[in-house]
Amino acid sequence: MKLPTTRFDESLSASTVPTEDTVGGFTEETEVMTTRGPVAVPNLTTRHRVYALDPTTRLVKSKPIRAIERCETDEIIEIRTRRANLRVAPDHPIVFRTKSIVQPRFTRAGDLEEREYYQFVNQWRRPSREPLAGVDITDFTDEYQACVTRSVHGHTFRAALPDGCDPVYRSRNVGYCFDAETFKRFQLELEALGDSVAVRAKRGHHPQPYQFDAEAFIRFIGWFVSEGSIHRPSDRETAEIQIAQEKSRHRRTLRTLFEKLGFDVSIDDRSFSFGSYLYGQLLERLCGHRSTDRRLPEFVWKLSRDQQRLLLESLLDGDGNEQRTYYTASEELAGDVLRLSLELGIKPRYSFRRGTWQVFVNAVNDGFVSSEHIEQISENAVVYRPTVEDYVAVLAGRNGRFQWIGVSRTS
Repeated sequence: MKLPTTRFDESLSASTVPTEDTVGGFTEETEVMTTRGPVAVPNLTTRHRVYALDPTTRLVKSKPIRAIERCETDEIIEIRTRRANLRVAPDHPIVFRTKSIVQPRFTRAGDLEEREYYQFVNQWRRPSREPLAGVDITDFTDEYQACVTRSVHGHTFRAALPDGCDPVYRSRNVGYCFDAETFKRFQLELEALGDSVAVRAKRGHHPQPYQFDAEAFIRFIGWFVSEGSIHRPSDRETAEIQIAQEKSRHRRTLRTLFEKLGFDVSIDDRSFSFGSYLYGQLLERLCGHRSTDRRLPEFVWKLSRDQQRLLLESLLDGDGNEQRTYYTASEELAGDVLRLSLELGIKPRYSFRRGTWQVFVNAVNDGFVSSEHIEQISENAVVYRPTVEDYVAVLAGRNGRFQWIGVSRTS
């Protein structure tokens, strides 16, 4: 079926927001940035949440897809630059600025020839979040024992325990041991009573620290995701967590980082490593095991802007270059880095070559010249019209190049 005529105001200066009519549409190879990374529009469902923009406030939030309509058109408008690759129906809403129009406006893709130069939306912000004060890994797992040491006599310590706070056993070397459920229930009391508290996977394992300065742990996650590996020896029940690094300036950084974290690491000329069955399990759960299934932990999406930037810089130190290109074999991690860049106000790009994802995280202000970068094509094509809750633009594009562009409808 042919797309209906739009009801946009014919005056370009008056088109500050799209109308409520369902208009336009993306061609099927278009991807939209979601909270799961880029998703092709034919695969979008009402279960997805997309990153959406209010051009007036420049505020970006995640919004649900309310509907997807599949239509046909006999004409396509293509916008192609080094950083933009869009194919849409002629009446699709395009959000833009010019040198004389500071507040973003909307016009139809088929009407873009009316002006010579257009600027994409290049600056935005997400809602602010309070910084994470610290990290307690017992918030992420219940597969551990907590070991509490106390210098006073055992009877004195046990008499001070709250009712129902019973240790599973006592060890001369590690103190009183509590199961995960008991420790979380009485954590504040046990931390106040104990001279020291540590955690381990089970009896016989070496206790490890469990509470960390937030920035130090965020840096550690960035390094592990990029350069970390987990090895399990066949002759004993443990896991060796290793972070490879040979560059002297980064080795100094890692040495200081591990001292701050409190891990007892072994250091050679190529890597830093420590043994822990508990942390092997935890890091696999949070970040994936192999390089091809790496990902960022879910708590990343609750961090403050400064903490997210710290994470991005640690990722780039590990698997990036001086041009701020990040490399990974994991499709999921590539999507996470794209998403992280977006949340930091960086318009992301990516490419995939020889089994490696390349994510470009340089902030660039860009636009297009209508006489050079726009083509009107007579072509029978299927287009998809997303309806998004509240906000009128999404980050979309083809071949790894994304720009803020209007949606077909809001609800």
